[in-house]
Amino acid sequence: MKITGVKTHFVEWVRGPYHWRDGIMPNGPVGRAGLLRIQTDEGVEGLSPYGGGANIEEIKWQLIGADPLNRERIWQDFWRNLRSSKLGLAIGAVDCALWDLLGKASDMPVYKLLGGMRDRIPAYASTVTLDSMEEYMELADVCLKKGYKAIKLHAWGRLEQDAELCRRLRKKVGDDIVLMYDASSMFNLYEDAVWFGRQLEKYNFYWYEEPLDHFNMTVLARLAQELDIPLAVAEATHGGPWDAHAQIQAGAADIILTGPLDAYKGGLTGVLKTAHICEAYGMMCAVHGGAIPHLHAACAIYNTKYFERLVPETYYSPPGIVDASTEIDSEGYAQPWDKPGLGIEVDWEWVKKHTVREEG
Repeated sequence: MKITGVKTHFVEWVRGPYHWRDGIMPNGPVGRAGLLRIQTDEGVEGLSPYGGGANIEEIKWQLIGADPLNRERIWQDFWRNLRSSKLGLAIGAVDCALWDLLGKASDMPVYKLLGGMRDRIPAYASTVTLDSMEEYMELADVCLKKGYKAIKLHAWGRLEQDAELCRRLRKKVGDDIVLMYDASSMFNLYEDAVWFGRQLEKYNFYWYEEPLDHFNMTVLARLAQELDIPLAVAEATHGGPWDAHAQIQAGAADIILTGPLDAYKGGLTGVLKTAHICEAYGMMCAVHGGAIPHLHAACAIYNTKYFERLVPETYYSPPGIVDASTEIDSEGYAQPWDKPGLGIEVDWEWVKKHTVREEG
């Protein structure tokens, strides 16, 4: 089997606005997504979500003529060129599409090929930033009614206001619901990060995510030593498994975050390498992100406990490209479909109608 073509489709649709913490530009009312396609001479095609940003001609130069089943060789070729190109923005999607292709060629779901640790996994409801505490309380009601047993807050990045939100949410949901907090690297001062961590400990939060500058391993290590609550870090750093190892060696991490579509993380192959490094240290490797490759990754590796799902579940996904990642059952679990590959179903008429740019 040989790769004969690489194409991308970038689509837009009307969705409605949303936003993150203070200091991050809000997302407008237009939803945007990309789809990467790797085509072969045998008619088997690999698909993956794709954020764009890399040079399509360089991607094609790396891939066309290669055997798509030699994923490790392709991964190494991409990784060794990250220093002098933008392939780091594509390696995740390329690797995920190659795993999708393998799944279709072998008639197996990707998570089974990756390792098959479990067939389903508890999901946590991951919020965006809302405008008021009342909206967070209303959303918590919706999440609990759907079956979620865990919720992660993305709040405003305001010390006292965020702490009060955490207090109110814990009081509302009770002690049996797992709560996490994501600071999105908001806090600049060590003292602020310590104070807020103490509030999270008081309200029995499960982890404290990205509290400080994600590149500053020195201060993160100091914070990890000071607090009892686990620090979840490395979501936004580059370097994949090697960065994860550096974070662990520095004492900056209690939990490593990685994702198959995060830039410069290395796709599903990179997630596996990172998870195995964490396993050697007896450490959890949390999968960051809620797309379908993330669900397969979370079901494949031993040392992870949850699948992250932004809520409302279908709000952020293109209506014409569907998969199992938006489906949460009444017990709060997510489960890949029992279909070959990643299980991405594409309405090509919808994609054609909503495509604003094609490459390849």
